[in-house]
Amino acid sequence: MTDAVVNGVEAEILTTKRIDTVKWIRFNRPEVRNAISKEGADRLCEELLSSRDEGARVVVLTGKGGAFCSGADLKATGLEPGKTDQLTDILEEHYHPMLMAIAELPIPVIAAVDGIAAGIGSDIALACDIRLASDTAVFSELFINIGLIPDGGGTYTLARLIGMGRALEMALSGLPVKAEQALEWGMVNQVYPADNFKRHVQAYAEKFTFKPPLAVERTKKAIREACGEGSFHDALKRESHLQKELFTSQDFMEGVTAFREKRSPHFRGR
Repeated sequence: MTDAVVNGVEAEILTTKRIDTVKWIRFNRPEVRNAISKEGADRLCEELLSSRDEGARVVVLTGKGGAFCSGADLKATGLEPGKTDQLTDILEEHYHPMLMAIAELPIPVIAAVDGIAAGIGSDIALACDIRLASDTAVFSELFINIGLIPDGGGTYTLARLIGMGRALEMALSGLPVKAEQALEWGMVNQVYPADNFKRHVQAYAEKFTFKPPLAVERTKKAIREACGEGSFHDALKRESHLQKELFTSQDFMEGVTAFREKRSPHFRGR
């Protein structure tokens, strides 16, 4: 797997740091607002799975440069409209393992969202156990704007966090939800000032490091398994199937073209 190249210098697509027993994992592509490629998803999965063996009692997932994650990096993935096998491979071989690692990791995973969390970036935050937001955070399910559906588990997590009506509003409109609104809706647990965000997040995360690990693991497992009909994995598989249907549509091709050309799309329902 390869890292990004910035100004001719190779840069890590993820960075990690341990502060006591809190492991920070940071998206490190600020030049694209931390858009995530399949290589980035693989690297994140590896870092999550190694966390407990490294002695971490809690993981904090965040982004560099005033953004959490702006979504999938379509350019880096080389994803071409209409190639459904390519889509299925990227979702099921790269993004799904990363998301399942978040859900199944036996220690808490906290999303520390500073700035934009859009598309699958929003869904990655939603997949985490707890979401802490800076007062500049914005969540947006942008998939509808290019003729797709949420494909990072958002169809499962969003309604369970904020209710079906609000979930449908977000997913069908693609409109952004700012931090205070997200807090009111129950999408995030806390909102902190951006100036001291990291310090607040570290203090919050440290609360979990003193709890009994076996009880933490089983509490997370029990609550996730009891949260409703079907599983997170079932939702990911369903999204992949439906996304495959949409991926061959003219509307999706138009959505991607309009996005790249920075113009409004003209959808025709085909």
